[in-house]
Amino acid sequence: MTRRRRGGRVRTLIVALASSAGVVASVGLLGRAQGPAAPAAPASPIPTFLAPADKLYELEDGLLSWPLSAENRKYAAIDGRKLHQYVKDQTAMSRRYRDAGHPQFWGRIIGTSADDESQQWWLAKFKEFGLSDVRLQTFDMVPQWMPQSWSAVASAGGKSLSLDTAQPAYGTKATGPAGVELDAMWLGTGSEADYIGRDVRGKAVFFASEPLLGSWRHTGTAENAVRYAESKGAGAIFVVVLLPGNVRTQFYPTNTAVPTFSLGMNDGYLVRDLIGKAGAQPPKLKLMLDVKMEPGRKTATVWGTLPGATDETIYVLGHRDGWFESATDNGSGVATTVGLAEYYSKIPRAQRRRTMVFIGTSGHHNSGNYSGNYLFEHRDELFAKTALFINAEHTATIQTYLFGPQIRKANTTTAVLWYAGGPRRPKLQDIAVKAFRDFGVATYANPERAAPGGEMSRLWPFVPGVQGSDYNMFFHSDHETDDTVPWTGIEAMTRAYAKIIDGVNTLPLSDLQRPPDPTAPAPPAPTPAPSQR
Repeated sequence: MTRRRRGGRVRTLIVALASSAGVVASVGLLGRAQGPAAPAAPASPIPTFLAPADKLYELEDGLLSWPLSAENRKYAAIDGRKLHQYVKDQTAMSRRYRDAGHPQFWGRIIGTSADDESQQWWLAKFKEFGLSDVRLQTFDMVPQWMPQSWSAVASAGGKSLSLDTAQPAYGTKATGPAGVELDAMWLGTGSEADYIGRDVRGKAVFFASEPLLGSWRHTGTAENAVRYAESKGAGAIFVVVLLPGNVRTQFYPTNTAVPTFSLGMNDGYLVRDLIGKAGAQPPKLKLMLDVKMEPGRKTATVWGTLPGATDETIYVLGHRDGWFESATDNGSGVATTVGLAEYYSKIPRAQRRRTMVFIGTSGHHNSGNYSGNYLFEHRDELFAKTALFINAEHTATIQTYLFGPQIRKANTTTAVLWYAGGPRRPKLQDIAVKAFRDFGVATYANPERAAPGGEMSRLWPFVPGVQGSDYNMFFHSDHETDDTVPWTGIEAMTRAYAKIIDGVNTLPLSDLQRPPDPTAPAPPAPTPAPSQR
C-alpha cells in the first residue's frame, strides 16, 4: 500500500513538473491521449517552482537574531545595527572614489584617495574611543598597476556587442591605447577536451567558470584553465563567471603574458551565441586595455592601543582595502575590528588583563601586502607575549541560494570557515567553539588546518590565532554591497570574538604560546608586484 502511494506521488510530481515547463505532449507518461489534443498551454520562460511569489517582508526586518543568555548580557553593548553603519561608511568611500573619475577600476584601492580616506576614518574612530599611541605607519609603494581605461567589443554579421562587464585580472598585460583585433572562439569550460582539433593561436578565447573560485581556479589550481589557454597560444583570455545576471568580478593576478579578463554571465552567453551563429567566419573581438605603472604612491597601517594591566598582548586587526564596494571583504572585518575597540575602550584598564592592539592594515588586494609583510618580518618582537591574535576577515555574509535563473538571499547568515589555534591549543579551540555557539555563529564541524586567508595566512604558525571567514558568492564583485552583510551576523561574530578575548584572559600565556609547528607548511611568499611585460 505504501509503495503504491509513493509511486502515485512520483507520477503526479513528474506530470506537474512537465506541465509547468510546457512540455506535456499528446502521448504522455500516463499513456496515449484519447480524442483530439487539447490546446497547448502557453510556455512559461521560468517554471513555476523557480519563480517565487512576491516577498512578504523586507529582508533586513526579518533577519534572525540570536537571543542573549543571562551569562552573555554584557555583550549587548555590541550593537549590530551600529556596526552595519560602519560597513556603510566603507562602501560609501568606494563609491566616492568611483564617482571621482574612476568608473571602471574602483574600490578602496591601496595607494589611492580612497585609501587616504580610510586611514583618516580609522584614526578618527580610535581617537574618539580614547585609544593611545594612535598613529599611521606609512609605506612607500612599488610602482602600481593602474588601468586607465578598457573596452571589449565583439562583432559579426553587422552586429556589435559591447562587453561592459569585462574586467581585467589584476596586473594583466595591457594592449596599449590602440588595442588589438582578434578572432573570437568559445571553449566550453576551458578543459583539455575543449581544445581537441582546435587551433586557438592568436585568438580571443572564452570559457565558463563556476563562481567564487574562478579567481583561484584559473590562477594555478584545479583545472588551471587560464594557464592552459596561454600555453596553447591564445591571444586573449575571457573567463565567464557563471552567476545569474551580469556580475563584474575582479580577479587576483593570473600571471599570464596575454590580456586576461573576467566576464559576466549574460555578456558571456551573448558572445557564445554570437560565435555559434557566425558559422565559418568567426566574430571579431576589438580589445583595448590602457595601463600605467604609477610610482610614488603610499599606503599605511593604522595603529591604536588600549593599555591593560600587564604587558602581555592581544592583537585585533582587519584589512582596510577592497575592490568595488567590498562590503563583506572587508567592510565587515573593519566594522568588527573597530567595534571591538569601541567595546573594550569602555572597560576600565584594571579590568583588561592584557594590552590590546588594534590594527587597520593596508590590505592585500593590489600589489604588496605592506602591513602584513611588516607584521610577519617583525613577528618575534611583536608577538613575544601575545595571548591572542584575531584576524577580522569577512566576518559576516547573508546566506544566498543559487536556484535556477536567480540568486535568493535568506534572512540568516552563511557558515564561516574557521581556525582557532589548531589542535596544539585545545583550550583556545574549546573557547572559540563555545563562543561561536553562544551567539549563533554558524560553523563547520571540521576547522581549517590554517587561518583561512588574509593577513594571518602567513602568521598562523607563530601566533595563537582565531579567524572565522566566509568567501561569499559575490566575492570580489560589484554586487558585494552593504546588503550582503546582515547586521545580525556581524553582531554575532563581533560578540563571539569579545567572548573569546575574555575567555583567553582567564588562561596563562603558557596555554597559548607554542613554538612553530615543525609539520606546518611553509608560509606563502608575499605576492610579487605586477609589471608591464
